[in-house]
Amino acid sequence: MTSLLAISPALLALILAFTTRRVILSLLSAVFLGFLILNHYNPLNAAIALYREGIFQQLEGTNAQVVIVITIISGFIYLLEASDTMRAFSQLLGTHVTSPMKLKLSTLFSGIVIFFTDSGNSLILGPVYRPVYDKLKICREKLAFYIDSTSSPVCVLIPIISWGAYTMGLMEDSYAAQGIDKDGFEAFREVWFYQLYPLLTLVSLAFIAIFNVYIGKMREVQQQYLAGTHTYEDTSSTLQPMSPALQQHGTKVVAAALGTLFASMLLLFTYFAVRNGMLDGATIRIALALSYTIATVTTIFVLHRLAIFDFSSSSKSFVNGMGRIMPILCILILAWTLSDVMVQLKTGEAIALMLDSVNFPPWMLASVIFVIGAGLSLATGSSWGTFAVIIPIVVTTAFALDAPVAVCLGAALSGGLFGDHTSPISDTTVLSSMASGVNHLSHVETQFPYAMITAALSFVGFMVASLLAQGGAATPFIPVLIMAGMAGIAYFLLSRSRLAAL
Repeated sequence: MTSLLAISPALLALILAFTTRRVILSLLSAVFLGFLILNHYNPLNAAIALYREGIFQQLEGTNAQVVIVITIISGFIYLLEASDTMRAFSQLLGTHVTSPMKLKLSTLFSGIVIFFTDSGNSLILGPVYRPVYDKLKICREKLAFYIDSTSSPVCVLIPIISWGAYTMGLMEDSYAAQGIDKDGFEAFREVWFYQLYPLLTLVSLAFIAIFNVYIGKMREVQQQYLAGTHTYEDTSSTLQPMSPALQQHGTKVVAAALGTLFASMLLLFTYFAVRNGMLDGATIRIALALSYTIATVTTIFVLHRLAIFDFSSSSKSFVNGMGRIMPILCILILAWTLSDVMVQLKTGEAIALMLDSVNFPPWMLASVIFVIGAGLSLATGSSWGTFAVIIPIVVTTAFALDAPVAVCLGAALSGGLFGDHTSPISDTTVLSSMASGVNHLSHVETQFPYAMITAALSFVGFMVASLLAQGGAATPFIPVLIMAGMAGIAYFLLSRSRLAAL
């Protein structure tokens, strides 16, 4: 089989994702092309194989467990969102703020604490913090930047929510396609410190708050806001007043829900560790499914007991939440199928031969993957879709080139996050604008320079990480520490520059 045929499904997935911005269509087309090649261009046999040897084969064993866990988590998250209890919880976090620096650090802290949901993060924090930003004369674009930067960049780092279950499923299946029995949680743990873009984004937010950095369009908007020439029109995103029961007991519900969840996880993880002597992916998924089920039942009971939500409304919200995850499950199943197809076509070996022919250095692979992922996610506005398209390609290529696989996976996750954070068609970017009460284009323009600084640091950081990994260094946190120091220096110098002065 020629190299062009071997890489054509992966290439088609990338091209269609860029041009159509429809991830499911892109993956389905790529998978069908792969089976068409494998079945000697017989369309009927290819269509049969698409389901019999492809999609149906994914709904077994580990993959089925991942689907169930993600569905339960989605229902639990939406239950808390629909009941508005997270809004009451976030108001508690935003109290006792008396200075601009404290306000921005409080927004950062709140965004990290509300790690269960990316879109819910924006919808909760925007209306809560908006009056405080107005009171302290900080432009709302800064608020939109902070809540956008603590939504997806926080979620992708958490293994016990749907983001973690999704990425672990992709990585575990991609390793399995290479004949390697790698547990999903172990793969996630190895990759964690190599997720440079989300980690550096959070670190940069702290430096930006401490040094009071305004650059580019953000500086211009803040100057106009202080001069009274930049105003806002409150949008329909303004929330309705909370009921007395919600005001009084909303925080208690969240405390009960999260307390039950973490207590259940702790007990179950301890039980499995003592009984089995270790925690593997299967037991972790069982613990997660049980913990979220127990937390959901507890939350429904407490909501009813405190007269916030009746049993019927809670049950409907939980079921609706499970239904909302269906498009993501379709993407995940197709991504798993594409991974299997590329193994049969030997796509990784074909890409490696092509790169070897131009003497491509393996230590540059992660940085290139980051750029490709950033471009794809910027075009599609979807981090999960980007993960699904490039992670199977990344694993096969990294193994074929003998490049550090964990670093390359970190680059893939980071690239996907860049577009989710900055793309004007990303759901979290749109919701951050709406919830903060700012013009959408203004939010995109004001946060982009900050994102580009983080992206540049990440690009260099992946080269550093690859060189250290190839040199046998067993300290994955060193690259992120180096680049975090660089970020601190950069923002300190910017804060002293006339370009950033107010």
